[in-house]
Amino acid sequence: MAMTSSDPMDARAKAPPPGRSVARTVPPSHPSDQTDKDKERNKRLRELRDEVQDLQAVLETVRKGESSLQDLAGYIQRTKADVAALLADIPGADPVRHVCNLWEQISASPLIQNPEDTFDTQTQLHHLNMLDGLCKKLIFQVGIITIPERVNAWLRVARPGYYIPFHAVFEDELPDFDDRVKVLNYIAWAPRAIESGLVNAETGLIYRYSLDPERRWATFLGLIVAFVAVFALIAGVAHVPIQGWPLQQSHLATLLVGWAAVLAGVVVHIGVGAAKRAQAQGGRPPTIAVEDLFLWVNARFGHILFKMLLALVGFFGLVFAAGPDKVTPLNTFLVGYSLDSVVEIFSASLEQRATAYVAALRQHLGIEADA
Repeated sequence: MAMTSSDPMDARAKAPPPGRSVARTVPPSHPSDQTDKDKERNKRLRELRDEVQDLQAVLETVRKGESSLQDLAGYIQRTKADVAALLADIPGADPVRHVCNLWEQISASPLIQNPEDTFDTQTQLHHLNMLDGLCKKLIFQVGIITIPERVNAWLRVARPGYYIPFHAVFEDELPDFDDRVKVLNYIAWAPRAIESGLVNAETGLIYRYSLDPERRWATFLGLIVAFVAVFALIAGVAHVPIQGWPLQQSHLATLLVGWAAVLAGVVVHIGVGAAKRAQAQGGRPPTIAVEDLFLWVNARFGHILFKMLLALVGFFGLVFAAGPDKVTPLNTFLVGYSLDSVVEIFSASLEQRATAYVAALRQHLGIEADA
């Protein structure tokens, strides 16, 4: 049983030395390892977090001068009692022990012990700043313990191919962005802590994949079929029997090599992006788990097909704009490498041509443009 301390000296004795964090990171448990007691513990921890967040918000109004500590004394005393009741039913073993210690430090503050008292402005501001920092640490520690379970709950109601925007979903549970990044990395470093989800810590997205191996194989085979179909399409456009068609059978090899160069450019762009992110993370190498390939294909199948469609738009935009005789492996590689920019340029050009054509057609038909 965790008891709140009323002795400030006792809290100071338990406080960590300067420069040392109270929270130690322990690996999250696999969902199958969680017992009913763990789930009940997490439920009470979330209730405790709500109490502390509300207390933090109330103390912020005191800091801003919107209310006085004496006016909120009754609320603060009730919050102390509610938190004490919650902690009494939560086992104090690691990692919950850190939460208990943090609350003991919070409750040792004179502003929490005796909110009816009057304090000079400087002293009150000092204690308010200290309490805000302690509340933030407690909320973070609760998030480390409880958020993996909440992520699994979100994944259970999502379908394969969908994603969970971590920062948007858990902003209320963990308001500080830097703390959310820490928790997301913490989950990414222990991928078995979540079921049917793959974490992209850079984008803050968690992708849902299917737990059915047959569906994952079907998705992978579907990707192979899509690649084969694209190559067949490129071969087919070189055999279109239309008079004046710019592509001929003699261009087939150029087109196939060019498309392969586009795909190579896309892959190199992804690799360079991963290297840049590794440098931004202090040189930590990216995680390359080959055994997760089927999972990523299943989770991002729609995105891969969309990327392939964009690559086709960029490739054929270059072919028809520059002419097949000017298509080289280098410029098609650059199309793949800077795909988004190239597609944006071609789409803007296409829109301008379409607008001019519609205007000319209106004029030819004698249709006035809408005012």
